[in-house]
Amino acid sequence: MKEAVTEVKEVVTETAENLEKLGKEAQQKVTEAVAETKAKLEVEAEQLNGQVQDQVQNFKQDLVQRIDVIKTQFSTSQKDLVELADFLKTELNQLVKELTEVGKEIRQDVTQISSKHKEQLTETLKRSKEHTLDAWKKVSAKVEENTTLKS
Repeated sequence: MKEAVTEVKEVVTETAENLEKLGKEAQQKVTEAVAETKAKLEVEAEQLNGQVQDQVQNFKQDLVQRIDVIKTQFSTSQKDLVELADFLKTELNQLVKELTEVGKEIRQDVTQISSKHKEQLTETLKRSKEHTLDAWKKVSAKVEENTTLKS
């Protein structure tokens, strides 16, 4: 009888240690996944920002070149200046539109990246929970079995 109680205590102690260990491992995995996600998002955001900056710079250079070409083609009459102003407004409106689209694409990309990493974190937590519950069920079954044997 004493042996059964001792055995149950050992099983409970061992299982508690295993549960604690599983909990720590799960917490560590989640912490690592969060850090990894954060690092990946920062890198990708920097890359996207760099690409946008390059595109804006290229567009600015292209616009300046177009303006220079147009200046050489236009005389300095009032009508020509009005046409140049209208052209510049059109080009700048197009630039704003393109930059808005790029901004939306960046937000969508970041959202997709966040969703993927969130799914991975959810799966990791789910597996950790399942392992913990399995270990708990084993302990409960063993304790119940030993209690039944005692009776």
